Amino acid sequence: MSLTTPNRPATGPFLKWAGGKGQLLEQFRSLMPASLAGRGYVEPFMGSGAVFFDVIQTRSPARCTLLDANPQLVNLFVQVRDNLDGLLPILAEHRGRHNAPGLSDEDRKAYYYGVRAAQPTCGTVEAAARFLYLNKTCFNGLHRLNSKGQFNVPIGSYASPAIFDPSHLRAASALLQDVRIETSSFRDCERFIADGDFVYLDPPYEPLSATSSFTAYAKDAFTRDDQTALRDMLLRLTDRCQWMASNSTAEFIEALYDEPGMFKHHVLASRSINSVSAGRGKIRELVVTSYPVNKAPGESRQLSLLTHARTDGAFVGGSRGEP
Repeated sequence: MSLTTPNRPATGPFLKWAGGKGQLLEQFRSLMPASLAGRGYVEPFMGSGAVFFDVIQTRSPARCTLLDANPQLVNLFVQVRDNLDGLLPILAEHRGRHNAPGLSDEDRKAYYYGVRAAQPTCGTVEAAARFLYLNKTCFNGLHRLNSKGQFNVPIGSYASPAIFDPSHLRAASALLQDVRIETSSFRDCERFIADGDFVYLDPPYEPLSATSSFTAYAKDAFTRDDQTALRDMLLRLTDRCQWMASNSTAEFIEALYDEPGMFKHHVLASRSINSVSAGRGKIRELVVTSYPVNKAPGESRQLSLLTHARTDGAFVGGSRGEP
């Protein structure tokens, strides 16, 4: 079955997210099953949910599960799903105070840093509003925590950030209504995955160099031991479901996924958050799938894949790891 879905689904992420996958969706569609009808979709590192929003509108999954280790991020998605009418007025107050006419830069900074220093109870609508406000007003939409688990990104240079769009959030809320959203480490995510599901994983990337790692995804950094544990989990999942995983092209990662039954592909992404100009621009990123991807000459299209379809050894796309 060839891909016939529109290039741009009606509703996308409502967050800014460093390393977000919105720009890669068209390339991802050529690597994913054309339909998930009758199957579940699971995303253990949901981030901004860019891939989820695309999948739910173009692949018709039977059910969706979003997971993340960041409880504040999970709370925001839960509040958008369950309590949008309570969230919108608080966001409007943040926007009004941040963008107040005649507000000096110093007063705006004072408000931002006051909100940043506040610690509303996680799980509340106030905490969700704070998370989204800081995301839209901080530097580059980064999410960085210090050793105490406190958000410490400085204010960004935006004249009058919109912060939120009520109609966008209502559309996102509608798409999230039947979605399971849970706080979970990837190490605990297998219990959320059913046989035959499709799983997309976007872990914190392995740095390409010692100087290119600027942040930890959550309070603790994502280590090489974590990367190896994730690979081992994917090896276990291969007999149960189909999966697709993203990562950098760091030598360690390329070697890590040189395994039988793992199929390696490369996509091009624009990255602009590196402080060194040589680290900006188009770079290759790695995508690994548990299934071969068929591409017709001169076009990029995903042939339909049957649930539990296994390769017969004939490799047809990307690069396959060998023993």
